Amino acid sequence: MVFDRRVHVTSPAFSFENGAELEDVLAPVRNAAGTAGAQLPFVPSMTHRVLAHIENRGLDLADDVLMTPTDVFTSAERFAADRQMMQRTPHVVAWGGEIAEPGDYTTKDVMGTPVLLLRDKDCNARAFVNVCAHRGAQVASGCGRATRFTCPYHAWSYDTNGRLASLPSRHMFDGVDLSELGLRPLPVSEQAGLIVVALDPSVSVDGFLDDAEDLDSFGFDQYAHAQSAELHLRANWKLAVDVNFEGYHFPFLHKDTLAPIVTNNSVFDTFGMHCRWAFPFRNIEELRKIPEQDWPERFSGSVVYGIFPSCIVVESPVSTLMLRVYPGESPGTCVVHMVGGSLHPMKNDDDRLLAQAGFDGATAVLRDEDFPAAEACQRGAENGLENIILGRAEPLVQHLHREWDSAVERLKPSA
Repeated sequence: MVFDRRVHVTSPAFSFENGAELEDVLAPVRNAAGTAGAQLPFVPSMTHRVLAHIENRGLDLADDVLMTPTDVFTSAERFAADRQMMQRTPHVVAWGGEIAEPGDYTTKDVMGTPVLLLRDKDCNARAFVNVCAHRGAQVASGCGRATRFTCPYHAWSYDTNGRLASLPSRHMFDGVDLSELGLRPLPVSEQAGLIVVALDPSVSVDGFLDDAEDLDSFGFDQYAHAQSAELHLRANWKLAVDVNFEGYHFPFLHKDTLAPIVTNNSVFDTFGMHCRWAFPFRNIEELRKIPEQDWPERFSGSVVYGIFPSCIVVESPVSTLMLRVYPGESPGTCVVHMVGGSLHPMKNDDDRLLAQAGFDGATAVLRDEDFPAAEACQRGAENGLENIILGRAEPLVQHLHREWDSAVERLKPSA
C-alpha cells in the first residue's frame, strides 16, 4: 500500500502586484523580525560579529575585486565541463526527515536523473535510479510510504532493497536472468541529517559534509516536506546560485520586500568547498539589552548555507527552504528545484499553514525579483559583456566561482 504524505495547501497565486497578498505572505517573517527570534547554540559568535558590523556600519568583505569572464555562462565548452563536474560530484538532495521512518520514500530529479530515496527496514537511507528494468518507466512518484514499488506501465514490482520482487507473465521472459534485474543503486549517505547522493557509482559520498561546520545542529533529520516547486530559468545555473549569496542588492532589488526587515551587515564563513552567509533582521540590536545566556536559540535573521556544487539551504527562525540548481539543456538555461519545509514534523493545520506561508514568501522574492535579475544578467552575458565584476561586498560569490572553476580544472586531462 502506498500513501502520499506530501502536504498540499490550496492558495491563490502570489504576486507582488497585490499589496494585501504580500502582507499576508510575509506576515510570519515580519512577526519573526518583530521578536527576538530563535538562535541556535552555535551562533553567539555570529551574532556578536553582526552587532559589531551594525555599530561600525560594515560587513564581512573580500580582500579584493574579482573579474570573471562571462564565457563561464555562455560557452558550450564550459557548459559541458560543468555538467561533467556535477556528474562527478556528490549532491545534497533532501533532508533526512523527508524519509524519517522505515518505509518512507521520496522522489527527486538530480541533473535530469530520476532518483528514488527510501528508508529501509534497518533505518538506512537508500538511493536508486528511479527506472524500471523492463522498459525504463519510473516506478515511484511523489513521496509517501511503501514496501513495494510497482511500475505503472507493466506492473514490475521492486522491494526496498531494489530487487525485482514480481512481474506479470514471468514465463514470457524465459531465458532472461531476472535475478540480475533490479533498480540500479546509487552511492548514498546521511550526513548532518542531510541525504547525499552521487550519480556516478564510482564517486564516494563519504565525508562530503565533514568540513561544513554546525550543519548537524539544525536537526535536519526532523524536518518535514511542506511544499515544492520547479522553475525553468533563462539563465546559467551559476547565476541562479549567485543571487542567494550577497546582500549588496537588497536596498535596490528588494526595496519593498526584504529591505524593510533585514540589513546587509552580513557575515560569512567558508568550509572547504562549502560556505555560509548570515544576514540579520533589523531588530537584532535588541539582543544588546539581553544577557547572552538568555539569547534565544536560533539566529535573528537568515543563515544561508552553500553546499557544493549547487545546493542552497536557507534557515530562518520560522521557515526552511532548500534549493537545488542544475544546468538546463543549454548554457543559458537551468532548472531550480525549490522545497519548503517545516522545522519539525507537521502535526496540525497551523504547522502546515506556517510552513506554507514561509515557502510562499521566500519563493515569491526569488521568483519575482532574484531570478529575473539572474535572467537579465544572462542576457547581458550573451550580448557583448566581457566580464562580470565581483566587488569586495560580494565575497561568497567570489568564493563560489573560484570553487567551481577549480573543480572543473581538476577534471581536465593531464597534458
